[in-house]
Parts: sequence; C-alpha cells; structure tokens
Amino acid sequence: MNKFERAQQILEKIDADGWLIICNEDSDINSRFMLGVSSHARNYVYVAQDGNHLILAVEMEAPMIQKSLKDKAVDAKVIAYKSSDDLITKLKDILRKPRIALNYGENILSFEGTAYADYLRAGDYFSVKKLSPQTDFISSAPIISELRSVKSKGEQKDLKNTCKCTLEILETVSDWVRVGMTEREVRAKIEYEYMKLGKPSFEAIVATGAHSADPHHNTSTKKIEPGVLLIDTGLQIDEMCSDITWTFWIGKNPPDRFMKAYNALLEAKKAANQFYTDGTKNNIPAIKCRESLAEYGFDHLKLFFHGLGHSLGFEPHDIGMRISQSIPDNFTLKENMVYTNEPGLYWLGEWGVRLEDDVIIGKEKCEQITYVPKNPILI
Repeated sequence: MNKFERAQQILEKIDADGWLIICNEDSDINSRFMLGVSSHARNYVYVAQDGNHLILAVEMEAPMIQKSLKDKAVDAKVIAYKSSDDLITKLKDILRKPRIALNYGENILSFEGTAYADYLRAGDYFSVKKLSPQTDFISSAPIISELRSVKSKGEQKDLKNTCKCTLEILETVSDWVRVGMTEREVRAKIEYEYMKLGKPSFEAIVATGAHSADPHHNTSTKKIEPGVLLIDTGLQIDEMCSDITWTFWIGKNPPDRFMKAYNALLEAKKAANQFYTDGTKNNIPAIKCRESLAEYGFDHLKLFFHGLGHSLGFEPHDIGMRISQSIPDNFTLKENMVYTNEPGLYWLGEWGVRLEDDVIIGKEKCEQITYVPKNPILI
C-alpha cells in the first residue's frame, strides 16, 4: 500500500474529503514526503478520499513529479498550470469540497500540541479560504501523525542502510582528523562523503574542547585542539535519516574523569534501551537512564540538561513525542517507531560527552541499529 492509499484510509476515518498540501520553495516537507521528489516551485498536492488524487505543478516540474509517482505506483493526475489565473481556476476545482485538511497545527504550545503539522503559511490559508469560503478546513495533524510516526518495513530497511553508511563514514574520522583543522573543515569533509550517497540530514555539530559542552553548538572556525571532539551528524538516503553522536579524544591518554563519564553514559544507554518497547511510557527510558547515571555518581540534574531521545525518520526530528523524564504518563511508545538514545554529561566551559544511537521500538525488546565505540576512539 502506497502513501496515497494509506492517507485515503485515514481521510475516511476522520470524515474528510481530502488533504491539501500547499508548498512553495520547499516550505512544506510533506510535499516531498508524498511526491518522492522536491518540487521547488509552488505546488499543490491533493490526496482525495475517493482516490481522485491531483497535483498542481509548474510546467517544468510536472514531468519530474509524474515520473516519481509512477515509479512509486501512485495513481495520481499531475496537472501543469501556466499562469496565476490558470492556477486559481484549477485550484478552485479542487477546493469545491465540504471538508479538506490543511497543514496547520491547532495547538503548538502544549505537550499534546500539533506543531509537527504546522507548515501552512498565513497567506496561503487566507487565499484558499477566500477561494472556497464554503469549505470546512481542518487540521491535517491526525493524517501526518498516522502516516509518519510508525515506520513501515520499507522505511526500516532504508533506515538500516542509511545508518550503515553513516557509520562507515564515521569510522574513517580518526584516519584524517588532525589538530589544527577547523570544526568547519571536519564538517565539510564528512558532509562531502554524504553527498556522494544522499545528503546531510542536518548540519553536523562538530565541537572541540569547551564547545562540546554546548549540546547545540554551531560548528565554527575554531581549530581542533587536544581533548574532547564531539561529532553529532546524520545522513539521509532515500527517505530515512540517521542521527549519531560519537565523542572522540584528541591525544593519547584521556583522563580518568573523561573515561568515567564515557563509561557511565554507555551503561546508562543500556539501561534505557531495556525500556524502548511497545506500550512503555515515553518517560520511563529517560528515568531509568538517569537512575543509572546517579548510581555512577553523576549529578544528572545538573550535568544532563536535555531529553534522552526524539523520534527519527523522514526528518531528523520526526513525528512522535520525545523521550524525557518530564513527559506526561499518557504518552507511550509504539512498536516500529524509531527513536534516538542520546544521554550526555556536560561541564560548561570545559567539555562534554554525548553518545547517541538510533533504535527501533520493539514488542519485547528494541533493535539498536547503530553503535558507539565501547572505548573512545583516540586521535
């Protein structure tokens, strides 16, 4: 069953005539998710409950979209528009329905919010409202959540391949990183290798020394120095992203303090992994991770100041509530969701360590599809 057919079933459940994705200059990632290609010019993807799917695209991109859909066995009509007036006429025909889902989030500021659906620009919303005032426009959040939160077998296979390729590139880092290179030079080399296979799923974080204590450090022109080198990076091949963090040591003899932190994080990840299972509350793996860190003598409240994991998929931060000790009990993990497991310990102004793996939620136990070295790699 392809994505359009799956979306049709969801539309029937929520009693909607269709789902309209409005995208311009890559403003809505769900266009690429459904079409299989990036349509950079203004495009409209209409998934119809009755199966009469339509895509409006500019002339120069319509053939590319048609080929992609054919390759994916999607039966959808691609219509090229030639002018603004032509677009408006054709769009009006699509909008003549009682109830259409649009990509806006109804509530983006609470735990139960729908920020993941919030792509629609205000101007586009008011434009379709004006073109079709009789239509009841609703949020597409239920569609996006059901389509993207639990991964198909094909998506899992793609994920495993992507992670394998990412690891193969990370495994070469110690062969070429040298003191005196800049963080940006390291990132450029890694992402150059990615571009041969796919593309970076996000801008790599390359952090030397004190920069490694900033979890979201912006890779800079600072030169690599002896001590900690943290690399948080991901690749996207086809549809699935990887997200892996390794922490290296530049030099021959890492101090005991660093080794204790590194080993404690390895054990904490193992403790958390036991609870990356179907039906488990999202807060439990994080609680177990922190309990493990406390057993090793680390003040996790002070030194570990971010969540344990996030959903991973078509985007590096995909659809699904994050894994954190602060998440309410009503959020639970589901089999075949994909998450990161990434505990860290950070001494601000000095250095930090983060170890991150990608994990498929299992029925009885999870499947960890990446690894971090049992002993830190010395460069």
